[in-house]
Amino acid sequence: MTEVRFPDVPADLADVVVRHGRAVAAGENETVLADFRPDRVGQLLASARPPDRMNASEVVAIEPGPGPLYSAYIRYSGAGGDEAVFRSRWIDIDGTWLVTQVRNVPDTPPRPPFAEPTDDGSDTPHWEGLRRGELRIQHCPRCDEWIWSPRPICPSCHHDELEWPSVDPAGTVYAWTRTWQPFHPSVSGHLPYVVVTVELPAAGNRRVVGVLLDGDGADVRIGQQVKAEFDDAADAADYPLLRWRLS
Repeated sequence: MTEVRFPDVPADLADVVVRHGRAVAAGENETVLADFRPDRVGQLLASARPPDRMNASEVVAIEPGPGPLYSAYIRYSGAGGDEAVFRSRWIDIDGTWLVTQVRNVPDTPPRPPFAEPTDDGSDTPHWEGLRRGELRIQHCPRCDEWIWSPRPICPSCHHDELEWPSVDPAGTVYAWTRTWQPFHPSVSGHLPYVVVTVELPAAGNRRVVGVLLDGDGADVRIGQQVKAEFDDAADAADYPLLRWRLS
């Protein structure tokens, strides 16, 4: 039994969470897998990014919600001194507490491996604009057509001398999706995350796609106002990323 209790949390759940944290830190895979919902094992295994050579765990908090779930925060430590906090969400299924969601916290947006200009260089001005903190969208000066994604010629009038003006980095949510599956190793530790398609009034209502900041528990709705933020690259050779935040 655990010595620490959490308000409004079933005592048996607290015991299970402590045991689960210790099993994760010790690499007891059979025990850890038994704590996962059977229909989500593949998703859960790749959802979190642990510290290197993990060897210790500490339950930081357990709290009710959302809905029928309980959220447990466990800090894991590695042999090299690095740490990571996992938030696991638990559900009671037929009298057994099982993990139904897990992620690293705080909420951080993933960085896709293809965040760079295409090989043909057709969108390089857009990426260079991000380095200057600007959102640049392709535009035809002859017919006033806004173009996205980039083209070598205007699809409307076939003019081939196109420009890349900076536009107001604000718009509305045209569509969105919350992703729970680790489709690429780069998203481990960032699930779930929200991708939004944003309609830009300053660019002829052209639509661009990006990750929503703080989107884990956000109540996203079509038509909401969003504002762009530019996520600086960790390496000077890389490019910043365009993110979106609900206004």
